[in-house]
Amino acid sequence: MISEDAGPEELEAIAVAVHSLVGLPTTIRSLKRKGLRLENGKIIDRDYTGPVLEEVLRTGKTVRGVPKGGTYLGRNVAVSPIFSEDGKVVAAIGIVDLLSVLKMQETIRTVVNNSPAVVFLWRNEEKWPAEFVSENVVKFGYTVEDFISGNFLYGDIIHPEDRNRVKEELKTRIRRGEVDFNTGYRIFTKAGDVRWVNERAFIQRNREGEITHIQGLVLDITEDKEKEEALSKSIEMQSMLRTIINNSQAIAFLWENKENLPAEYVSENVTQLGYKVEDFISGKVLYGDIIHKDDINKVNETLKRSIAEGQGSFGIEYRIYTGEGRMLWVEERVFVQRNEEGRATHLQGLVVDITERKEAQKMLEIQRELGAKLNTTWNLHAILNMVLDACLQINGIDAGGVYIRDELLDQINLVQSRGISSEFKEKVSRFKADSNEAKQVWAEKPIYSMDFYSEKMAEAARKEGITAVAVIPLKYSNEIIGSLNFASRTLDKIPWNIRNFLESIALQVVSHIAPVCIQADLS
Repeated sequence: MISEDAGPEELEAIAVAVHSLVGLPTTIRSLKRKGLRLENGKIIDRDYTGPVLEEVLRTGKTVRGVPKGGTYLGRNVAVSPIFSEDGKVVAAIGIVDLLSVLKMQETIRTVVNNSPAVVFLWRNEEKWPAEFVSENVVKFGYTVEDFISGNFLYGDIIHPEDRNRVKEELKTRIRRGEVDFNTGYRIFTKAGDVRWVNERAFIQRNREGEITHIQGLVLDITEDKEKEEALSKSIEMQSMLRTIINNSQAIAFLWENKENLPAEYVSENVTQLGYKVEDFISGKVLYGDIIHKDDINKVNETLKRSIAEGQGSFGIEYRIYTGEGRMLWVEERVFVQRNEEGRATHLQGLVVDITERKEAQKMLEIQRELGAKLNTTWNLHAILNMVLDACLQINGIDAGGVYIRDELLDQINLVQSRGISSEFKEKVSRFKADSNEAKQVWAEKPIYSMDFYSEKMAEAARKEGITAVAVIPLKYSNEIIGSLNFASRTLDKIPWNIRNFLESIALQVVSHIAPVCIQADLS
């Protein structure tokens, strides 16, 4: 018989019998002494009491519930009183409530099987054979029996390109003594399709610290991965397009369809116009304000007309001013963006500098006009004026002069000039045959360097504000008869397109200048 003074030794037999029978955690104590706690076939505590045991001893009533404290905090327990022959409460015995456990297990099972994550319990062996898998593994085309029977080993369904990486990552976590493991990889469904999964695993060790099992939550992340890859490709494409644009001649703008075209976006290569992105985005510079005043009305009228006509895109040419104040010709291709109501809200523009092309067209026209005029006269000064008038139409060419060789005095003389001061003209009016300047002309090659001038003359040129020169010898019948000399006060050097133009002019006019000079010598 159990008495109210029974100790652990006296209670042990009944406690072991109950625990062996139900296989659940078991507790017992008498009214006046603490008792036992048993789990997994072993006595864990020989001086045990708990709040529910004490409540049952006090009330004499069976309690089913969840303790708010003690060892079994938060777990369902069932505790019953033990009475003496005369009906007094002498002890209490409790177990984890099996019915509640089963209900909880069923609830957990329902939650797991309806969740997106598949639960696995793998043995820590080669290819991870499964001891448990939740029923929702069917989402990958498999059944529970496929894995539990060993017909499928989890390691075999991992994509071969990912398998070794997963294995090494797990080994590393185990070697470091970690308790969890998180990684992503591809698996094959039973139908052979490839799916991306994320595995969150928990590493289970026995009392000796050996890895026995791995409990894993496997979540299908294929859609997220596809979105991630699509986003990555989109970002990569945007980066590629940005790089292409920023390394191209075309400057991309996105303007609001408002007065003076405020910009919401401009590509970084706007620096080629002497501006920064922030200049436009901040509103410090409005695009309409940099358009040449003689072109702004034409631009606005073209925009309004094209939008009113419902055009999706159109092109236009006009002049703008750079941040340094230079004037450029640009060609703009405009794409109209409309809202759902069809109203034009934004204009997307690609702006390309076409100044060189415009200059080339202008140069061809100048040459054609000059050729026609040269055929109308044999007067030397008229011819030279025509040449200077033609060449000084070119942007960047500020001054010019024509030198003719004087064989009698063995020198070259400045016979016609434009755009230079009288003081400078006096200094450069003639060059003796043995001078540095004349020798370079006799060398028969065009000169595009300030080194053309001797040190004394170079100083005079700097005072004149000259920053770049072009000296093109005039050769006729294998002899140098003079030179065309031009200067710029705005350019650091004469560009290639202007060089080609001036050399073409020299070839064009020498056949008109030379006969007149020869006739004058004969006279």
